[in-house]
Amino acid sequence: MPVKFKVIQKKNPQDLAATPKSYAIAISDGTVDIDRLSELVADGSTVRQNDIYAVIIGLVNVIQGELKEGRSVNLGKLGTFATSISSAPSDTPAEVNASNIKSAKVNYRPGKEIKNMLKTLSYSKISA
Repeated sequence: MPVKFKVIQKKNPQDLAATPKSYAIAISDGTVDIDRLSELVADGSTVRQNDIYAVIIGLVNVIQGELKEGRSVNLGKLGTFATSISSAPSDTPAEVNASNIKSAKVNYRPGKEIKNMLKTLSYSKISA
């Protein structure tokens, strides 16, 4: 099934007088929650859905713990999760401390197989 997309127009924030350009943006075709994921995995294996659900919840807890410890989490084919931070600037390195940190987020880098899958996607434009 192809990835659906629609067309939007965006102005150049550096030149608001310029003619807007058209861009394709992906449209979600629904959401799969943890219950459905565990059901799908169970259908393709000999493990029961509730066991898979428990493993997924356990995996999330372990990933959170490892990220809190400052470690990246490499899940092989799935990819790698790592923490990144954003901070306020200071004039000198000595002035930088934990209070400069404004926010943290999790970066995800897909594994090789997911990267390869992205190269083979097909697309379908939806009418506006």
